Amino acid sequence: MDKPLLSICIPTYNRSEYLKRSIESIICQKEFLEGKVEIVVSDNTSEDDTGSVVKAYCDQFDNVYYYRNTENIRDQNFPLALSRGHGVLRRVCNDTLLYLPGSLGEMCGVIESCLRDKPFICWANGDAMDKQEVLRTDFHGYVRDISFYMTSLGCFSIWDEECEDIQKDTDGCELSLWQVRKGLELASRKNAVLVSNVRYTDTQVVEKKNISYGLYKVFCENFFSLVKPYVESHALSQEDFAFLEEDILFRFFLYWCARWELRDKGLEYSKTENLKESIRGYYREKPYWRRYQMLYAYRLCTMGTKKVLKRLLNR
Repeated sequence: MDKPLLSICIPTYNRSEYLKRSIESIICQKEFLEGKVEIVVSDNTSEDDTGSVVKAYCDQFDNVYYYRNTENIRDQNFPLALSRGHGVLRRVCNDTLLYLPGSLGEMCGVIESCLRDKPFICWANGDAMDKQEVLRTDFHGYVRDISFYMTSLGCFSIWDEECEDIQKDTDGCELSLWQVRKGLELASRKNAVLVSNVRYTDTQVVEKKNISYGLYKVFCENFFSLVKPYVESHALSQEDFAFLEEDILFRFFLYWCARWELRDKGLEYSKTENLKESIRGYYREKPYWRRYQMLYAYRLCTMGTKKVLKRLLNR
């Protein structure tokens, strides 16, 4: 085999324990041991033992690669990580993912089925739609089916011939949504998308998850700013945009606003963002705002009750 079929490209920073468990879930699988899958770690100047952890795997396996940046380039590490891969398809992945037994074989099967026409492949991991399935669709169907899940880093992948100078293609990094900008570009240009809404990974829970960048700014303001040009060019309709607005409110912000209001101790918050008021300001004139308020009150109550019970049980 001249090159691996799949590059798992992992941008990382100060998460050596999570990264180690992620790598361990890959190297035990047949496709990795046969060389069909490689691991590429792009380290954003970690201050923990990430380097020594990954170098130990590099010494053991020829298809594990470690690169350390000279400075923390934040989200520009996403396209840089992809540029460092060698695979026919390169998938950028979070350092918290645990690959389920047999998942590499299933992913390789999906890639092999696409080698002739090479559509944009989106890995939705069983989250975006009700049914776990692999389906082909067009750009419009992709946006409707995946919706705001396109913000997930692990959804994005790109073919090797599309990676020339990709490390210089950094538009969208300043919005913390490079993968959305690039994914919309590829999916719209090809108008051919394969969505794999099958669960291949679990995600490790990160202690004190950092949301200080601002959930409203990134997932409302920035996300919609990347979608709007496709509405203006008529690649998407106003109805598509309205669908995304409503979908992200009920399936994303409903949960995160409740966690924000309850001041979940597992999160590191923005010191300036009032998430609840920002959402209210954007959505209060929408026809479904009253329904959202009712569901939000119920969600807040149930999550608050669970929080109290957990505190009592831990005494």
